[in-house]
Amino acid sequence: MHDKFSESRLWDSFKSGDKDAFKAIYYKYYMLLYKYGVKTSADEDLAEDCLQDLFLKLWKNRENLGEVASLKSYLYRAYIRMLFEAIKKSRRVINLAELNHPLEESSIEESMIQNQDQQESSQHLHQALKHLTKRQRQVMLLHYFEGLSYKQIAEILPIKYQAIRNCVHEGIKVLRKNIASRSG
Repeated sequence: MHDKFSESRLWDSFKSGDKDAFKAIYYKYYMLLYKYGVKTSADEDLAEDCLQDLFLKLWKNRENLGEVASLKSYLYRAYIRMLFEAIKKSRRVINLAELNHPLEESSIEESMIQNQDQQESSQHLHQALKHLTKRQRQVMLLHYFEGLSYKQIAEILPIKYQAIRNCVHEGIKVLRKNIASRSG
């Protein structure tokens, strides 16, 4: 894993036109960003197209890019912008709640019941997520689905640390309230 110094050197090499540095950045962050894009858009093709566009744009504009404090945060921010712009343009619905839990070995009936329960839970969560603000959905996705800390989210989104904590706290309250009212 690269430390800040080697990431900085990698970024500088990339900006100078070093194709190996570009490949290193691409291979290190591609799958991480792709998984985030698929969870956000629920559209593998859109997520991949935006990611390809991002790396193409980075390569074409490499000489004009500035310094970055955190390469991961920089790439997330750039990708989020591209992804949400593409979603807006295509007017696609963001599906944040497709949770896939592996089934244990069981009978066909148990599997069907478990699958139905999962679908109902997923539908409840999806409906509850619709009650969150756009910002709350973004923060919740980054924190719970991507496992990012509040500090990392603050580096990616233009939101202060305390506002992120508040978003998560309020988001959880909204989700609990809406899920409880649907399942009760």
